[in-house]
Amino acid sequence: MSKNDYIVVSLLAIALVLGLIFYFTNKAPVEQNTLAYAAGCSSDKIDASIYSLSSNTSLIGAFISFDKVPISDDVKNELASLGVYLRDDSWIFDYALAEIPTGSLCALADYDFVTSVFIPQKN
Repeated sequence: MSKNDYIVVSLLAIALVLGLIFYFTNKAPVEQNTLAYAAGCSSDKIDASIYSLSSNTSLIGAFISFDKVPISDDVKNELASLGVYLRDDSWIFDYALAEIPTGSLCALADYDFVTSVFIPQKN
């Protein structure tokens, strides 16, 4: 082998190692102890602040954003059927504070009248 062949092989080996390092360090694994893993659904309506909660969370205190306010009796009945409790004194524009059973989170996000579910974060 000539000197140029050794250089080419060395460069290819370095490129391979760097490629493997880049590949394995840029994957973002889903933590198995978070709701992102345990919820069983993925929705753009559910904020990362919810998905990052512990997987053993049984009741979520969060805001729900609605597409129309005031909400109708039909919407109230649908929420009640899921076990979602809205605090009547917590309305801010189209958001209301709610207690959401974790098991109802995915079904809640499926409704068209819900635009987002989130926990406000301090900056």
